[in-house]
Amino acid sequence: MNHPRLTLIVNNDAPWPQDAGGAKQKSWSNQFDPYALKVSAPDLWSAYFRDRFRSPREVALFCDVSFQTALNWWGAVTAPASHIALLVMLTDPGAPKFFSQATEQAA
Repeated sequence: MNHPRLTLIVNNDAPWPQDAGGAKQKSWSNQFDPYALKVSAPDLWSAYFRDRFRSPREVALFCDVSFQTALNWWGAVTAPASHIALLVMLTDPGAPKFFSQATEQAA
């Protein structure tokens, strides 16, 4: 069974009319390079876990994952899956600010 797929097409060369409603708002794809965000995700998560926890073991216990998985996150080998990202965002009030500052510094 084939499911419809969403394809994002961005044209940064075409100007947006300044008098249009919402002209101050930019799309996420114009604010972030999706590929660069994907590539830097393991480093961002590693920095977060190192700032928030004392060891990979604490990360494993908090996120309910294996020690090896936590070690991979700690060492920036891989980044967590979306359910872990949601867990972090919903349980740590400082997480959004941490990631906002980290992405601003990377830009």
